[in-house]
Amino acid sequence: MYSTTGQVPSIQERIKGIGDAKSIYRVCSLSASFQSHLLWAHYANGFDGLVIEVELPNNDPNVRRLDYRGVFAFLDMDQVLTEDEAARTILFSKYQEWSYEEEIRILSNQTYYNDIAVRRVIAGHRMNEALFDTLEMVCEREGIQFCKVGIGDEGIDADRVPPRVRRHR
Repeated sequence: MYSTTGQVPSIQERIKGIGDAKSIYRVCSLSASFQSHLLWAHYANGFDGLVIEVELPNNDPNVRRLDYRGVFAFLDMDQVLTEDEAARTILFSKYQEWSYEEEIRILSNQTYYNDIAVRRVIAGHRMNEALFDTLEMVCEREGIQFCKVGIGDEGIDADRVPPRVRRHR
C-alpha cells in the first residue's frame, strides 16, 4: 500500500522501478532465536531438522532485524528518495503476526553472502540417527560446537553433545 500527493512523476513508473530494485536482491531469512516451538515446527519439520547458529557482521546495512508492521505495509512515496530505498524498506518489513520469528534478513545482490561464521549447530531431538552422527562428525572435524535441542519445563535449550569416543580398528 502506498500514498502520494501526486507530486511524484509517473507513479506507475516508480512502482515498476521499485519492483525492479527488489528483484536484484537475494534474501536470506534468519531468526535471532532458536527457542521457538513454532519455528521448529514450521522450518525444521517438527524437530527433525537443525539450527545453524551464525555470527553476523556488525554495522552492515544489508543485515537488519525486520520491522513488523500492520497488515498493509504502508509506503509514503513522497518520502521515499529512490526506488532502491523503497525496495529495501519493503524487504526489511513483514506483517506483525510473524514477529515471534524475530527475523533478521540479509539482502545481497551477490550469488553468496560469505561474511558469516558458523558458531554452533543444534540438532532437533527427532533427527534421524544417521544424519545426527554425520553432523556430529562434520562439526567435530570443523571445530564447530554441536548441540542437541532439549525441551523441558523451562522451555527449549541447547545441550552440548560431548565429543564421541572413536574406536580404532
